[in-house]
Amino acid sequence: MPLGIGIVGVGGIALSHMAALRTMTSAQLVAVCDVDASRAAEVAHAERCEGYGSVEALLADDAVEAVIVCTPNMTHEALGVQVLAAGKHLLMEKPLAMTPAGARAVANEAAERGLALAVGHSHRFSDQSVAIREVIDSGEIGTPRFVRVVMNGGWIWPGWQAWVLNPALSGGHSLHNGTHLIDLASWWIGEPATSVFSVGQHATSESLEIYDYLVMELGFANGASAVCEISRGERPRSASYLELTVVGTKGVVSREWDAEGVLAWTDTGLTAWAADGFAERVFVRELEAFVASSRSEAEVIPPVSAAIHAVDVAAASETSLREGRTIEIGASV
Repeated sequence: MPLGIGIVGVGGIALSHMAALRTMTSAQLVAVCDVDASRAAEVAHAERCEGYGSVEALLADDAVEAVIVCTPNMTHEALGVQVLAAGKHLLMEKPLAMTPAGARAVANEAAERGLALAVGHSHRFSDQSVAIREVIDSGEIGTPRFVRVVMNGGWIWPGWQAWVLNPALSGGHSLHNGTHLIDLASWWIGEPATSVFSVGQHATSESLEIYDYLVMELGFANGASAVCEISRGERPRSASYLELTVVGTKGVVSREWDAEGVLAWTDTGLTAWAADGFAERVFVRELEAFVASSRSEAEVIPPVSAAIHAVDVAAASETSLREGRTIEIGASV
């Protein structure tokens, strides 16, 4: 039987999860809920599932075995604990929580109840990310010593009223988008970062309360380092630029757009998710891994400790931005 999935929050990212679920046989969307009950009803009608106006009502539905939380960052800790306390497996959109303590609270709840907890670090499932990890594991480039991850794009947020622009709601760019890059860099280096130094710019407007252009320099105990650059203030608005490089003791692996290795600007959106631009399979892979962990058939991807570590580093990055200094990071759990 397919795993019964409920989705909390039917905004933008939920659409990608719903599209993936339509193609799967191992999982089925059985319910959605949203604070906008009419929107939940509209989506439920389109998806042919139950629609609820509250989390409590969705969690009371016995057909819901697992939940995907697609709500703003400031809700993650409370909703995560609530979902797990109801006995449902949880896929939380990144970040796991707004604070290191909050991330650990959600993780502890899952561990105590023996439930699967996955976090939506979806870039782990992209073609290029998997290919780079395979090259590293093969030993072809030796031991990774330096990673560079660049994900620059246009203004993907809806406008000045967007919650992501309020650091009290999003945690800042380090948490909202930077966690993706932190996760990839630590995964490819093969160990957690031990320090971070960050700089940022208000590329779109000095009035912004967050830095929409951010660079994080990560240090690692083994002497390796990483530079993670992310922007959401490029022009044109639909611009998308990706650069992935891992330098090892024996060689280098990088994502190349053509035979000359020239990385290009495009105006077609998220073409960088896969070599052919097919982003949908990223979410299918992510959900298939979540289903497998929910059924105790495989370990969760990424490990919960890695998701917590991404929050640890992101929170330290925001401190570095405020204080202008390198921040040391404790060992992840």
